[in-house]
Amino acid sequence: MIINAQTKLDINQGFKVEAGPGAGKTEFLVNHIKHVIQISEKLNRTRKIACITYTNTAVETVLKRLGKSVSNRVDVSTIHSFLYKNVVKPYCYFLPKEYEVNIQKFKGHNDPIVINAYMRKWLENTDLKGLKNPNTKNQILRMPDQSKALQNWLLSMKTFYESNNIEFHCDHNKAKTTDPNSENITRIRNSNLNILQEELLNYKKIYWKNGHIDHEDILFFSYILIKKYPFILTILRAKYPYFFIDEFQDTSQVQAFIIDEIKKEKCIVGVIGDKAQSIYGFQGAQVSLFENFKVDQLNSHTILENHRSTYQIVTFLNNIRKDINQKHCNEEENIPVSILVGERNKVFLEATSICNNELITSLSRDNIISNAMKNSIEGNNLDKKLLEKFKEIDSSKQRKNFIFPLIQAVELAVNTKYKEALKKIEWLYRENENPKKHALYTLSNIINNYSQFKQGALMDFYNALSDVLDVKLPGFRKGKIKDFYENTMYHDLAICVNIVDDISSHITIHKAKGDEFENVLIIGNKDTVNLLKQPDLENNEEQRIFYVAMSRAEKRLFIHFDHLSDIDEKSIKKLHDVDIMRLQ
Repeated sequence: MIINAQTKLDINQGFKVEAGPGAGKTEFLVNHIKHVIQISEKLNRTRKIACITYTNTAVETVLKRLGKSVSNRVDVSTIHSFLYKNVVKPYCYFLPKEYEVNIQKFKGHNDPIVINAYMRKWLENTDLKGLKNPNTKNQILRMPDQSKALQNWLLSMKTFYESNNIEFHCDHNKAKTTDPNSENITRIRNSNLNILQEELLNYKKIYWKNGHIDHEDILFFSYILIKKYPFILTILRAKYPYFFIDEFQDTSQVQAFIIDEIKKEKCIVGVIGDKAQSIYGFQGAQVSLFENFKVDQLNSHTILENHRSTYQIVTFLNNIRKDINQKHCNEEENIPVSILVGERNKVFLEATSICNNELITSLSRDNIISNAMKNSIEGNNLDKKLLEKFKEIDSSKQRKNFIFPLIQAVELAVNTKYKEALKKIEWLYRENENPKKHALYTLSNIINNYSQFKQGALMDFYNALSDVLDVKLPGFRKGKIKDFYENTMYHDLAICVNIVDDISSHITIHKAKGDEFENVLIIGNKDTVNLLKQPDLENNEEQRIFYVAMSRAEKRLFIHFDHLSDIDEKSIKKLHDVDIMRLQ
């Protein structure tokens, strides 16, 4: 059934709504929630609507649109926050003793981290005799490159659900590291990783004993509690007679299982999504989960409208996508989609000129390119791991402990992320009476000297830092460490810092998801070319990522390529009505 954002559905029926970019999914969700609140007899002081969104930014957007008058009738949160508040926190006392969870130390949940001391304790206390050369237990413990490879592998850990069983799995492709001096890559063999995989639960128990739980643990514990104590589901259904889930295409297997269990009895569940915008496969999201979500045919709906983009952009997007043919509803003047070929910064200046100096938002595939755009840094040979290499090269623990977090703090502060910046360096002053005050004093002083080092070498940053710190940092002798400080540009390290919730005009595509911008410049690559030549949104997540990027544009859409062959240009012009300009 074709609907739009204003359509009022039967509030006593679950639903599935598929809608492309700019269709008004959030508007539909907010309207439906208000409609339920207005006429439902199932809500009261203790019974609310549960609204699950994918990001904290989306939570804030929904709450703002709902308004204060009705927001107290709805619990809007991410899936992890919802499960922590309603399952893990109130019922963690029921977790089996075998998981060795120290409930008294729980203080919420955080992003996954690897604590080196815990990793070493796990290796030392676990029988891993099956590990073979070159990755024996002793080799991993004693060789820094192997230890780092193991850390990278552990950081990729996700919950994995299949056939009524839940486990922790890591991505074997992540079990590697690069030597900063020789560029040699150290890997841990798959056969040895399979042995380590069997012991991951014991690794997690070390964290749980110390009160550390992350987002994946929330999913794991929620599954265990719901399976072992079904009464929790009964309580959830009683408290929340309605469950509405936005961005359902980004759901993982474990999340889908929990939603399916809730939906089985006396609970109305509605989901909204778009399989062409599923771009979180690295977090366990599966497009098929949205496709396979079962509702009656009469309760399966599609929104075909696009209120965001011009006719030219909508037509361009429709040429890429075959399952939904969107109707443009934006009356802005029609401006052709443009492909600009040349150096990134020249292309950005040309796009800005075409837009009569209006604001342009650049969207990049990864963090380092978006940061390079902020700093007008050219070239494609940017070292994404330079910050990590610096940590390994500098043998002075004291110097490294100040330099590394202060680079992160300075760049976060420059991007107005002051709270996150202080968190990076507060621990340096943990012995002081007021750590936050000392951290703020240091950060303020170093930012006042930003012009002295932002275009200089890392040594300039070291010198500026030495002038403001009340701690004397170790100096340098001749050798590779001094050479690194003198020959590495500060901005090459700075662009490796990840800016959380970036609000600048140069951001990654993943950070832009759910947002929209008047003028957009896509920093393209080979996957972008392939998307334009042979679109395969169903099977290719990299192509879906760039489809999401293109669909953020309201008025003007520019796509940048460093190079574009004559053959590719002909193929693209044959399929799309675009302007192609090559800059000298």
